[in-house]
Amino acid sequence: MPGHLGQKVLKSFGLGDQSHSHHHHVSSDQQLPGRGVVNDDERGLSSPPNNGTYPRLAKLSDGSILSSFTRFPNHQHALRVARSTDGGRTFEDLAEVTRGAGDVDNMFLLEISPGTVLAAFRNHDLGPGGPTHFRITVCRSTDGGRTWGFVSQAAEKKAPLGIWEPFMRLGRRGEVQLTYSQEFAPDNQCTMLVVSHDQGSTWSRPICLHGERDRLRDGMNGIASTIDNGREALVMVIETTRYGSFNVEAIISYDDGASWHHRHEVFCPPRGHNAGSPQVASFADGSMAVVFMTDEDSAKVEWTKNAAIKVVFAGPPQDGHIQWSRPQLISPASSFWPGVMALDHHTVLATYDRGGPNAKTISWNPR
Repeated sequence: MPGHLGQKVLKSFGLGDQSHSHHHHVSSDQQLPGRGVVNDDERGLSSPPNNGTYPRLAKLSDGSILSSFTRFPNHQHALRVARSTDGGRTFEDLAEVTRGAGDVDNMFLLEISPGTVLAAFRNHDLGPGGPTHFRITVCRSTDGGRTWGFVSQAAEKKAPLGIWEPFMRLGRRGEVQLTYSQEFAPDNQCTMLVVSHDQGSTWSRPICLHGERDRLRDGMNGIASTIDNGREALVMVIETTRYGSFNVEAIISYDDGASWHHRHEVFCPPRGHNAGSPQVASFADGSMAVVFMTDEDSAKVEWTKNAAIKVVFAGPPQDGHIQWSRPQLISPASSFWPGVMALDHHTVLATYDRGGPNAKTISWNPR
C-alpha cells in the first residue's frame, strides 16, 4: 500500500506490559444510550471507475459533501476532490487540488466559511534514501472546492524525523486548529497543534498537545465534539504503540483543545496484532463512533495489510470516563485508511479504501 505507515512502522518497539486483558473496560452494549447499526449500503466516493485511497469527507454549508482521496497517475500522487449533492449517496469528480512526484498524500478538507475550503496534506520531497524535506501544505478554494491555490506551509522540517496526517477543525473563535503527527525519536511521535486566525494564510508555532516524553508513537489523530454532563468536550482518538504493535486510545479536552486529559484505551487487539488509523464522529446526543483498521482477525500479521475496518461506539463522557463498545465490522480485509463524518443527527458516513474510496452509513438508534 502506498499508505503513510509503511515509512513509519518500526521493527524494534520495546514491547511493554501486555499482560492485562483489553476487555476489562468494554461496556456491555446494553449500557450504551443507543445502538449502532452498520448499514449494507456501500457506495463509491468518486465517479466511476471508482479509484483512490485515503478517503475523507467534508460537509459544506450549502448541503453538499466533498470527498477527497489520493490517486497515482503516471508515477505521481494526485490529490482529488469529488462532490455529492444528494446527501452522500453519489459522488461526481470535481477537481484536483495538486499533484506531485514527491510523497503527496493524507489530504484533509475543512470548510472554514461558506464556500471557502482548506485542504491540508503531507507534501514531502523524496531522495534516493527516502524523504529529505517534510511539509504539511495548505491549499485553499473560495468556490466550494472547484478551483484551488497554494496558501501556506502549516509546518515543515528537514529530514530525518517526519510530520504527517493533518486534521483540521474550527475552534470556538473561528480559528483553524490544525493537528498533525511529528516524530521526535524512532519510538516517540506526538500530536502537534498549529493555529491560523487568517483562513490558513499564516500559522502559529507548533506545540505538542500530549505525551512529549512518552515513548509512544501517537499518530493519525481525529477529533469530535461531545458533551460531558453539560460541559462542552472534545474527544481525540489516536493510534499508539503502548504494547509494541498499534492500539487505539483517546483523550478528552474541556477547553476547546488547549489541554488534554483522561487518556484511555478505545480498542486493543490481541497481543501482536494491530489496530490503528482511527477517526471519530459524534451523534446529536453526544454519543460517538470511532472507526479504525485492525488485523486482529488475520492469522498473518503484516501491518498495514490484512486489515478490516471496524467501528466501536460510546455514549458521551461521564466525568472524564468513556465506555467503548465491542467492535462491529464495516468492511472486510483488506481495507485501508478509514475516515468518518456526521451526516445528520443520527447517521455517520464511514469511509475506507477497498479497491477504491468507498463509504457506508452507520445509524445510531437511541434506546
